[in-house]
Amino acid sequence: MGALDHIKAEVMAQPAPQRLSYALDLLGFCLDPVPAFYQGGANLGFGLSLRDVRVLHALDHRRGRWVSADALQSAAIVDCASDTWGSIESAYARIAVIRRAFAASAYPVEIERWHGVGYRLSAPADFKFEAAASA
Repeated sequence: MGALDHIKAEVMAQPAPQRLSYALDLLGFCLDPVPAFYQGGANLGFGLSLRDVRVLHALDHRRGRWVSADALQSAAIVDCASDTWGSIESAYARIAVIRRAFAASAYPVEIERWHGVGYRLSAPADFKFEAAASA
């Protein structure tokens, strides 16, 4: 199975009229340059790795909507050499680290899991990671 087969399957599983929009949304949170978000994520004080912050960005980019583990894994490895990608289990481990960090913090953020579907980040609409990290 190729590196992108899971993402292709996820896109193709969408209703035909929504596939292009869904694929572009995936690309948006994987490739959109957001240095302020990355700096904010690093400044949260959780000791998150760059890959963890990319996963957090992918969840925040689709705040309130479900994001598959495959899509989160793709966000984490977007600019990494293929021999360092790891398996889908690394996405689960990243989510666990992020969830524990927020559970032990005062930030109004929750990451929910729906088995077989993915993860969803919930936070107040006015909550911005960039602002929270600099406060």
